[in-house]
Amino acid sequence: GIHTFMARFVDLDLDFTLNPITKDISFKFNEEAVKRSVRNIILTNTGEKPYVPEFGGNVKATLFENFTPVNVVTLRGQIETAIRNFEPRAKVLKIVVDPDVDENVLSVSVVFRVLNSPDPVTVTVPLERIR
Repeated sequence: GIHTFMARFVDLDLDFTLNPITKDISFKFNEEAVKRSVRNIILTNTGEKPYVPEFGGNVKATLFENFTPVNVVTLRGQIETAIRNFEPRAKVLKIVVDPDVDENVLSVSVVFRVLNSPDPVTVTVPLERIR
């Protein structure tokens, strides 16, 4: 018969929670690992990661700019490029940047498929401007 191979992705849990049985640091697997990675890309500004200055979606750096349609399109492009360059396990399907000027909140949602998985996954990151 035909056997399909499903890659198993493993990343450290960056919350550094301990496995209650082994007392080792926990891991994130498959979709959860890729979701964590995409979230980290969104939350990292370019220049923040040592030795990889181009890493990140640079979203937080744009929080204090005026939200115009052009800025939203630019930000969407930055996020898509960063995910394509730094998270090859994710195939971006859609990116929604939703600024709420009255509440000083910017919400970024990325819909993607994990490599070798047909189901779409969504990561939403709300970012708040501090006055």
